[in-house]
Amino acid sequence: MSEQNLIKIAIQHFLKFGYEGTKLAHIAQAAGMKKQSLYFHFKDKDDVLRQVNRRVTETEIDFLRYFFAQNQDSSLEDTLYLLLVEYKRRYLDKDNNGFMFLFTFIPPDWLQDYFSQNYRLFLTHLKQCLQPKFSAEPNLRINPDNGPTSFITLLDGLFTQLIFETPGDFDHSLGIFWDIYWHGITKSQKEEAD
Repeated sequence: MSEQNLIKIAIQHFLKFGYEGTKLAHIAQAAGMKKQSLYFHFKDKDDVLRQVNRRVTETEIDFLRYFFAQNQDSSLEDTLYLLLVEYKRRYLDKDNNGFMFLFTFIPPDWLQDYFSQNYRLFLTHLKQCLQPKFSAEPNLRINPDNGPTSFITLLDGLFTQLIFETPGDFDHSLGIFWDIYWHGITKSQKEEAD
């Protein structure tokens, strides 16, 4: 079994059972191997969790690069909205997003710094991808340097609903808050004329 497949199985177990409920023996069993064979890849459960988090962070940063390259000619409004919708899809279809957000917000105490550091790395890349889009938007009401932070705050709030509520709650909140957010950061036609 490849380490990549072990990581996928570990993500599923951590999401389903949490840190305390995840057992290396169960991961090994799901992978079709003996528990002792896991020690060829990982030192212990904390090492599994750290390696999973590192891989998830790398995958999410790769996704950001791909997404922004694909949407380089899109408007700021379209890019931001599509990113929110895409993150919902990725959360539902891929375990990486749920793992990253859940364990960033609720990590084992002794690994909190590790998870925070990797999440900050992800956020740094997200801000670097967002900054040129905000800087190129001519109708901003806010300082373009504050744009990425405003968007990340919206993203975090919506993700909380995906994790702790339902996709329907996410859709409902997105329908409400997108309009408020977009009109809050951009000038109205009247303001543009002035």
